[in-house]
Amino acid sequence: MDIVLNRRAGVSVRDQLVAQLEMKILGGTLSPGQKVPSVRALARRLSVHPNTVSAAYQALQEAGYLERRQGSGVYLSSDTPRGLDDARGLDEMIRMALQAAFSRGFSGNDIRVAVERWLAAAPPDRVLVVDIERELAELLAAELQPLLARGVNTATIDELRTNPELSAGAFIVASRHHVSALKRMLPGTPVEPVHLYRAKNVEEGLRRLPSGALFLAVSHSPALLEIASVLAHTQRGDEIIIETRQLSKPREWRALARGADLVFADVLSYPSVHPVRPERVLEFHVISPEGLETLRDNLTVVLPRHMQVAEKKTAEGGRRRR
Repeated sequence: MDIVLNRRAGVSVRDQLVAQLEMKILGGTLSPGQKVPSVRALARRLSVHPNTVSAAYQALQEAGYLERRQGSGVYLSSDTPRGLDDARGLDEMIRMALQAAFSRGFSGNDIRVAVERWLAAAPPDRVLVVDIERELAELLAAELQPLLARGVNTATIDELRTNPELSAGAFIVASRHHVSALKRMLPGTPVEPVHLYRAKNVEEGLRRLPSGALFLAVSHSPALLEIASVLAHTQRGDEIIIETRQLSKPREWRALARGADLVFADVLSYPSVHPVRPERVLEFHVISPEGLETLRDNLTVVLPRHMQVAEKKTAEGGRRRR
């Protein structure tokens, strides 16, 4: 695992470990069920005390990212059967699903009735973005919106737990870490994982800043700002001044933006922040371009009418620009 620690970052090594491991999990670099290095092995590799790694693992375990298997080690949580993602084509996926159903004692008639019931069910007609934090769900929805002709709805996991009917007729998009919980909570509802990633332009921008420079990150999501702060401190430590502000506090970020050497703003914040210091404000995304392409392909299959209209509008817009 590629982990970089900065002991002059002003952020504890434990928090740096937690943030970087969390981003690798959310970004798909680490996969469900994958074994992670032992506490002693990772501590030796990073030249840190084993208690530090143990504390980081404990925090990730409490958050549901890791699980300890007696006598085997530490693994990424995996509550769903593995294998279908590796299937070569639809026939192999169906064969594997049938094999699992038969092995659990279901008869051919049981399976036939269940399949017919699912095929007769109404297909999804809208997209619902879900996360623990509403602001992050809204940010993901904003990045997803350009793919669709219709609006994207958002909800928190707690809201769905209280009112599962909110998911009726929805195709759910959520961070990969929440997919298993949502599938257990809403059996039969399609859930598509999205991978969050560290934007390369952020890393490159931080690397180019001279010592003593002021860096500001503005986001709609408090959770994203917390991760951004740790990662920025990890990369540059006390060499630069690092500030993070939520979009909902304009008095704070406006004053900082005017004197900042570099400002990064998410897609919801950029329209407000950019005019303050146009030459120093850059936009960053939390869904990778590859992730958006995957979502586009999957949504084209599930919601073809939504996508066809969106693509038509895009094409017409391109003709007008010419």
